[in-house]
Amino acid sequence: MTTALPPTDPSDRWWEALPAGKNRLRGRAHLRTDAPELSLDGSWDFRYGTRADGSDLGEVGRIEVPGLWQFQGHGAPQYTNVIYPIPRDVPHVPDENPTGHYSRPLAVPEEWAQDLASGARLLLRFQGVDSAAKIWIDGAEIGVTAGSRLTQEFDVTEALSAPGEHRLDVRVVQWSVNTYVEDQDMWWASGIFRSVDLLLRPVGGLHDLVSVTDFDPASGRGTLQVSAYDRDGAPVAARLEVPALGLSASADGSVLEVGTVRPWSAEDPQLYDATVSTGAETVSLRLGFRRVEVDGEIFRINGERIVFRGVNRHEADPVVGRTQHLGNQDLDVALMKQHNLNAVRTSHYPPHQRFLDLCDEAGLYVICEGDFETHGFHADSTWGEDGTGAAEGPAQNPLFEQSLIERTDRFVRRDRHHPSIVMWSIGNEAASGPVTEAMVAQVRETDPTRPVIYEQDYSASYVDVFSLMYSSIEESEQIGRRALSPEYQDKLTAMLRSFALEVPDGAFANPPALSKPFLWIEYAHAMGNGAGSLKEYMELTERYPALHGGFIWEWIDHGLETTDAEGNRIYGYGGDFGERLHDGNFVADGLVLPDRTPSPALLDAKHHYSPVGLVVSAGSARLTNRYAFSDLGHLRAEVSLDAQASWQELELPPLAPGRSTELALPGGDHAAVTVRLLTRQAQGPVPAGHEVVAASHVDADRLRAAVEVTGTAPASPRPAADGGWTLGPARFDDLGRLVGLGELEVESAGVDLYRAPVDNERARTRYPLEARWRRIGLDVARRRLQELRTEGEALVVRSRIGLDGSALGADVLERWRGDGDGVEVEVTVTPVDFWPTDLPLPRIGWTFALPSAPDRVEYEGFGPHESYPDTGGGTTFARRTAALAELQVPYVFPQENGNRAGVVRAVLSGPSAPALELRAPEGLGLAVRPWSTAELDRRAHDGALRPDGRTWVTLSAALQGVGSAACGPAPLPQYVLGAREQSFRFRLAPRA
Repeated sequence: MTTALPPTDPSDRWWEALPAGKNRLRGRAHLRTDAPELSLDGSWDFRYGTRADGSDLGEVGRIEVPGLWQFQGHGAPQYTNVIYPIPRDVPHVPDENPTGHYSRPLAVPEEWAQDLASGARLLLRFQGVDSAAKIWIDGAEIGVTAGSRLTQEFDVTEALSAPGEHRLDVRVVQWSVNTYVEDQDMWWASGIFRSVDLLLRPVGGLHDLVSVTDFDPASGRGTLQVSAYDRDGAPVAARLEVPALGLSASADGSVLEVGTVRPWSAEDPQLYDATVSTGAETVSLRLGFRRVEVDGEIFRINGERIVFRGVNRHEADPVVGRTQHLGNQDLDVALMKQHNLNAVRTSHYPPHQRFLDLCDEAGLYVICEGDFETHGFHADSTWGEDGTGAAEGPAQNPLFEQSLIERTDRFVRRDRHHPSIVMWSIGNEAASGPVTEAMVAQVRETDPTRPVIYEQDYSASYVDVFSLMYSSIEESEQIGRRALSPEYQDKLTAMLRSFALEVPDGAFANPPALSKPFLWIEYAHAMGNGAGSLKEYMELTERYPALHGGFIWEWIDHGLETTDAEGNRIYGYGGDFGERLHDGNFVADGLVLPDRTPSPALLDAKHHYSPVGLVVSAGSARLTNRYAFSDLGHLRAEVSLDAQASWQELELPPLAPGRSTELALPGGDHAAVTVRLLTRQAQGPVPAGHEVVAASHVDADRLRAAVEVTGTAPASPRPAADGGWTLGPARFDDLGRLVGLGELEVESAGVDLYRAPVDNERARTRYPLEARWRRIGLDVARRRLQELRTEGEALVVRSRIGLDGSALGADVLERWRGDGDGVEVEVTVTPVDFWPTDLPLPRIGWTFALPSAPDRVEYEGFGPHESYPDTGGGTTFARRTAALAELQVPYVFPQENGNRAGVVRAVLSGPSAPALELRAPEGLGLAVRPWSTAELDRRAHDGALRPDGRTWVTLSAALQGVGSAACGPAPLPQYVLGAREQSFRFRLAPRA
């Protein structure tokens, strides 16, 4: 094999050419076939440089294919959300263009010789190359790729006709004209990141297939059409076999009546194995019979209205980036099904094709999306009222039309066999105009059997389903009522006008959108501790038939494993790899953490996405079947009383879809009752005994009586020699601050009005509370003792919390009482009456630190995961024990986390000191941490957090909701913690 590089023509700037790509075969279905193929994955020779012409390529090394070179020691990844990382200079890119040159020997297997002699063809298939590549064999040019996440094939028969070993060269550039239409919210990284194959295509084989299934819900019968084609698009004589249906017929496109079938749905993903054969090749298909239709404002599958309980999914891995581990695909689908998700949008490109196989098998409704986003045209002043940025963008630029139509046709052809795909999307955040309209028309021409969606057709004038991103609860309700307020009409009009489109006043008074089904294509931005108000969003889908649910943004935090300057192992985000231009940790906004550990947001979604609504009251549980097709015969119900770990089964009727029922619960005076529903048998990746949904009812009066400490002899406050006071086992300093309980030392005790900001409150959000809180010094508030006195058997402490440079603050009254075992305090916090009405408080609570550093917590309250006012779905009331580490959530960017709601009793213990018991009869939030709020505030990565040798305990009487404002709405008014007077009480007691 020669080692010389292929010849280059300095005038050939192939990476900037439009239409993009060269010599590729037309797209076709990705088929499972018995025709021979040779995987070219593995270790390749690799040279790296910064010039697309290859003039500065370095020494030869080795690289793994599939893979991205930034994750294999060449260059670095870069994260931007909106802004292009190169000058916007269509169709050009900079001369400095990271370039990887791949080479490997290539020999045609000897056993293929007879087929080739008979006229078989050889195809070289690339399943994913970012962002463009030129291919040579033995120095002869083969072609150029276009579409990073699109399968592309080249006929290499003549190039490999000579016997013996050949040389395959692939030059990949990071920046190309494709960059302008692939500006998705993800890491910029390059290389051959999906598999490469050499395919033997036999004479008389099946180059492409089109299958169309249908199901008639009225009769229960199905129909099937299968058409076989050669490479020129001519029909091929082939035989179709579906053994389970006893079907044997010609695959000639005829409509075949197949009789009664079990339909495919996400609830029951029934697949029928089929083969299509010629004498030369057999292709295997997995058929799902289902009918997808838009019926006025209702989206139906198999005749029933569908609510999408979905998520947007990028392909991401903390070690190899977008390169796909098959195990990640399996785990993603399993976690989605186990957490009640029934839908996924492949944002913002077609996924690795095997992921769609898994969606077919496990049962997930898929919106399959094209490899198209031009968000960077939103990024500067040219995107605005004059519309020049939009006019330059591909949606209205005829330079891009041919390429974008071809890309659209290619991805639809690849994936159209999958029953899980119920909708096509041409792309994301790319404006609207003649080109996007033409792309939608191409989808319909290629596959007229599925609806088309595209969010930036804001009026839904040329798509089948109306969709928006991050519409508020109020806006969504207007859409559900099919009547938009004048203010919302103006907002939507302005959004379309920003695309340089002529939109007359009043266009949204009765737009086409309001006659079509509606989806939140993105909503509930799950960045860090969030997103809030899933409950309210999903309740809207039950009130308004036109609202069909939506897709949370997004599935996974894209943190990358790396090391910071101090040697800490961290998950890196934008800016951690030396980038000048980046969007920080906005890439960490998923329902699962980078290692695919479910975050509390996924557990919250599991509850509100539950296919069974469950509300528990004192003597009964109300169940609502939210399934579209299934009764509840596959579930069993259990009840637990008074936070015990034991369960008893309840009689659960089958309950048809859409129906509700009341289950009677055991009688008696129970302070807490919890009901849960479990699976009876395994279904795909959901095991038997899996909890589908659970909920609790707490009788506050009975619970208070059970927790209250009564009948103990009161102690009186006594002056101490050091100027402080004692009260029972408690010790106070001369400023009235608690400093000890028996043998336990206590530090930094007092009222706390601050919590570490969450991602939804940072500077770049729609609700930048962090800056306002810091501006007034709420994170470093100061305390001033106003009065310390005794009042009978109580120690009364009045203090003032003040903020530097401001008259803002709060008065605090603490009334301490004690006995021989412990102390109880009643706390009243009164903010100044001129506190700004638009500035919420982060918290009203009480914090202290234990130098003895207990590391185990037994608590009685809501868990097992964290709760905030607008999150915590699925938490139930129980007694639980957890190690300190289990109470933390390792969000990529440190922030407020770990609060357990409604805690009435807790015991903190460790190996070297007495335990501390805490009682809060009315229930308080409890967070127990190995670090302070200041440490959470100080660090930029979870891996950099440092315990300080203390255990920090925070009790919260009230908390600000977390919302979704990193990209979506702020917390709803009922979850906003306005400055108000708040009283609460709790008891502390040392325990041996």
